[in-house]
Amino acid sequence: MLRLRLRPCIGLAAAIVAGVVAAVLPVAAPPATARPARPAGRYVVRASSPADLVALRSQLRASGAVVDDDLGPVRGLVVELSGAAADVLAGNAGVATLARSGLRMLSRPEGPAVPIGPGLERRSLGAADPASSRPGLMWNLDRIGAARANTVTRGRGVTVAVVDTGLDPTHRELQGRLAGQVDLSDPAVCRDAYGETDADLAARYGGPVTGDWNGHGTWMAGTIAANLDGVGVNGIAPEVQLLDLKISQWCGAAADDAILGALVYAADHGVDVVSIAFGGYLDRTDPEQDALYRTYADVVAYARSKGTLVVASAGNEHVRLGAGGRVLSHGQLAAPGEVLDDLFGRYSVPGGVTGVMTVAATNNVVAAPARGCRAAVGDLDAVCKPSTDRHQPSGVGRTDQLAYYSNYGPRIDIAAPGGARKFNVPAADGGGTWGFPWTRADGFAAFGAFSITSNWAAFDIPCFTHVGVGYPDQCYTTIQGTSMAAPHVAAVAALIVATNRSLRGRPAAVAEVLVASAASATNTTPALSATDTSPGDRTGVACPSGYCHLGGRAIADAEAYGAGVVDAARAVAAAR
Repeated sequence: MLRLRLRPCIGLAAAIVAGVVAAVLPVAAPPATARPARPAGRYVVRASSPADLVALRSQLRASGAVVDDDLGPVRGLVVELSGAAADVLAGNAGVATLARSGLRMLSRPEGPAVPIGPGLERRSLGAADPASSRPGLMWNLDRIGAARANTVTRGRGVTVAVVDTGLDPTHRELQGRLAGQVDLSDPAVCRDAYGETDADLAARYGGPVTGDWNGHGTWMAGTIAANLDGVGVNGIAPEVQLLDLKISQWCGAAADDAILGALVYAADHGVDVVSIAFGGYLDRTDPEQDALYRTYADVVAYARSKGTLVVASAGNEHVRLGAGGRVLSHGQLAAPGEVLDDLFGRYSVPGGVTGVMTVAATNNVVAAPARGCRAAVGDLDAVCKPSTDRHQPSGVGRTDQLAYYSNYGPRIDIAAPGGARKFNVPAADGGGTWGFPWTRADGFAAFGAFSITSNWAAFDIPCFTHVGVGYPDQCYTTIQGTSMAAPHVAAVAALIVATNRSLRGRPAAVAEVLVASAASATNTTPALSATDTSPGDRTGVACPSGYCHLGGRAIADAEAYGAGVVDAARAVAAAR
């Protein structure tokens, strides 16, 4: 029978964000007349010169301070400091900048709280079978010509680092693919907010401490390099080696210093391509946040100088990104009744930083609404959409439309399949299953993107087993997001390097091939409406703040796709 395996859920995405942020902010405000004291925590310290870096490192260790990481290539250190020590360090002439390490979250938009939708068949769907034999399931690989590219190369001899929640070393789809696992995550992030670390979960369930207790990182790894062995999903570059650079534990939050450290580690260890799908926004009018942004920029520049291409998701707030990742539009995608910050003027990191290959997400196909459809009110996984809904999809019948959640703008370099709800409208509006295996109403068609997930995905990403397309008792799932788009581009970049070894160590040249070979597409997805305050079709909840629905003119093709949609077959041909 079809077995849907879920484990206890400690919190939803919104609770994760709120809880983690609450855990790291100072408890009490200082007196109005006093300069605010810096809170205790992890700080990124940048030295004024190489000599100052040597002196600072020695002084800090001699004083008993905990130096957690060394960002020597950009004259930086990551240090655990008390508030008083941070203030003293800030007055040191050898310190150029001192910034408290913040938190970045997974780039994945909203989805069902529990993976049960109408039409889900609770029975055996057959023996293990290649996913490519199920029409519509691996639409994303078909769309970018992955199979044709694999007749030329499968990526042997190339290393891709997945900077994420870890990789599941027990998943059979990844056997032989792991080149190493390095844990850079801070257990305190999840422990302080929720009282549990990955080690706690491993002790309870008997799984690997160094694995993936979220599921997100393993999903990315499967898209990049799942074995091409006639069973289950196929990776785009199924013979690359994967380096697991774990920056987050199960709750899906990563500290800035972990991300920076992972990028430096990848560069120093000869990694060809980095795939990362964590992100956030910095207010550069604040000196400390500006210092963090400049550190990101320096680390990305260092990685490129060492021959590493950084590929990152653009983000899921449906905002317009300009030069350096600056947000050029107001608001961000919100659920009715939800009040979110206006991101205008802030900067996206790391996806928006100059030198990063920034990836927007596209959908499968936009489905048509139906007369007489009676989708249940509140049904997040409705397989039909009433034609009487106020909010209707744009571009019915079109493929490769900008996903309703995806960031866009002149900063986008390229787009790739990330999947979207069936009608490509926000979740407050009617109709929107992710497709198989959430529901069998459309056969094996997926509207999100299908891949593996961790066999130990405890809380955030659901695990489906015995779905008839993979190894028994191994986890598979369909999700969506710019997180899902980024590994498509990272994998194609790996194929380019494997095809033409003269491009190794030349990230700018690899990026040029990606851009030159991208396929053109025509977008009809509009931007967020600031003036549509109507209730959600599905929820009936009003949206007084705006930014809950799409509306107006279509986003220009160049801002939706950058150079176009990544094409593995064309990229390999161009690299030869």
